[in-house]
Amino acid sequence: MRAMRRVLASLMLGLLVTSVAAADDAVPPKVPPFPNYTLFTLDGSSTVQLADFRGRPVLLTFWASWCGPCRVELPELKKLYGDLVGTGFVLLTVNVDTSPMAATRFLDALGIELPTYKMTSRDLVQLGVNSLPTNVLLDAEGRPVQIYRGYSPEMIQDIRRLVSEMRDGDAPAGEGS
Repeated sequence: MRAMRRVLASLMLGLLVTSVAAADDAVPPKVPPFPNYTLFTLDGSSTVQLADFRGRPVLLTFWASWCGPCRVELPELKKLYGDLVGTGFVLLTVNVDTSPMAATRFLDALGIELPTYKMTSRDLVQLGVNSLPTNVLLDAEGRPVQIYRGYSPEMIQDIRRLVSEMRDGDAPAGEGS
């Protein structure tokens, strides 16, 4: 009976070691690129495509003038953008107000100048942006690295770290939450 237990224990240990080794060799599946949405300037005079920014880390920020946490977050994002713009970092803010004038007044009142766009209602529904602010960090290949729902002071440092890792080639590309 003891010999049988030893054989079973050896087999179990061998299976465990084999499965751990196989797990270490497994390559996690890559997350597909974020859809190539069209973003419209607030005045509707021009558009950009998300694909225009491939090769660079991009932060998409969804906000509204009536959003209290957005009032705190946008000035922090402006500072982050100023600090990282020389690294190739792109910040695209997407306003979800129904009136572009409300967005313009809000930005003017805060003294914020940032690339600000709108999306079609259909695209916003498709994305499922249901809390504000929502931030989506994309890697240079356009894949989501991290999604932030709501405001957190730690988010700014986390984005700074992830963008730095992307620049250094160590980013956990394709990880999302």
